[in-house]
Amino acid sequence: MSSSTTESKLSTIYYPLTANPAGHHHLLLAESVLWDFPETQLVIFLLSNGLHPDPLKQQQIPSAALRLNILQSALNDWSDPKKSLPAKIAEDSGIHLKLRKSNSAISHRELAINRPMRLAEHIKSFSGSEKVRMIVGADLLERMLNPQIFTDLDLVEIERSCHLLLAPRNEVEIVTILQHLMKKRGVTLSATLIKTERLTKNLQRFFLISSTIIRRAAQAGHDLTTFLPSTAALQLLQNSLYVKTRQPFWIKNSNLNELQLRCHELMEQLDEAAKQLQKLLNKRKIQKQPHRFSVVETSTGGQIAEGFTSCSGASKHFLDGRILYSQEAQKKFLRRSTFADSSVSQTRAQDLAVTMRKRSGADWALAETGMAGPPSSERRSKKNGQCHLGLALSSAVRYKCLEFNPFLTRKEHQLLFAIEALNWAENVLQN
Repeated sequence: MSSSTTESKLSTIYYPLTANPAGHHHLLLAESVLWDFPETQLVIFLLSNGLHPDPLKQQQIPSAALRLNILQSALNDWSDPKKSLPAKIAEDSGIHLKLRKSNSAISHRELAINRPMRLAEHIKSFSGSEKVRMIVGADLLERMLNPQIFTDLDLVEIERSCHLLLAPRNEVEIVTILQHLMKKRGVTLSATLIKTERLTKNLQRFFLISSTIIRRAAQAGHDLTTFLPSTAALQLLQNSLYVKTRQPFWIKNSNLNELQLRCHELMEQLDEAAKQLQKLLNKRKIQKQPHRFSVVETSTGGQIAEGFTSCSGASKHFLDGRILYSQEAQKKFLRRSTFADSSVSQTRAQDLAVTMRKRSGADWALAETGMAGPPSSERRSKKNGQCHLGLALSSAVRYKCLEFNPFLTRKEHQLLFAIEALNWAENVLQN
């Protein structure tokens, strides 16, 4: 992978996207290009008509007009600290964002075409004496390995006429994909990894957002200004985008929205984790090893206990479960008047585990404390998505810290924390 383009100028850069919906992560990527290549005069967003040759993208999405309006609103608000959270963070850090109306535009050309338009078609129409510079995400690069999505002719055109600016992800992974494209598809693509070092860490965290996460946040009723500028967020709400009628999980999966379906998948994983732990505890009981346990939870709100006690025969092992959601409840439980530590910490998780084991008379006790969210434009907590686990045994107290994408919904975090807690407990008891 080249460290720079072969041409000296990067006057125009193209950015193909579906914008379903556009969010902070899209605009921050364009912002990074302007920082990385200061000679860039114009970033042109190539808005998809929503008809994809990619079978993985065959889904019903908002109209092109709505997606266009949201993208335009997001661009208009991007550098305004009163309307854009990244702009506010940048202002507080003494940074001035570069992406503005004057150096950006949205191409409508694909919207007038009533058929799937291939990336190679765009490149061919823009190509001239110099290679077309185009921003591409790692997921799209990976799909180039699939001949059903990108034909040989597509890749030949991309190789001949395009220089790819690759969105930051694991660079080793990106290099590996490029190597596979050379070995399996016979193309050597011209590419540069977009650097983000000039941006503060508080800004870089917005790369963890995705359009999928924004849709789930909308379905969960979260504050959308965390994910996209305020006017665009308001448009999502006013048009009730992505919010389907809430259905119970036993209704056919096709009737579930994205968040419900994801939570359903996580609940199945939680059920499996509980069954595996129960299997181990049954074995320990037969072998007359310590097997009875109790659980104390904070941010998971009882998901760990509920997950395990849903198993038939759980009463053989499960003694007690507590939900200590507030600081006051934790003070009473630990018999403290004040806390010197944070509730989301190693010390708190271990103290809760030790106290729960003593109070319940269990052989071992599992404690969880974390911050499930949802992410907030007001609080901006660095600990969102973080979970601390303590496990008190007769001979020792074990500890583990987990960190998940901070922009996931509260429900997703709760289920993920619970799954990992049960999996970790099983692993500790086995070793």
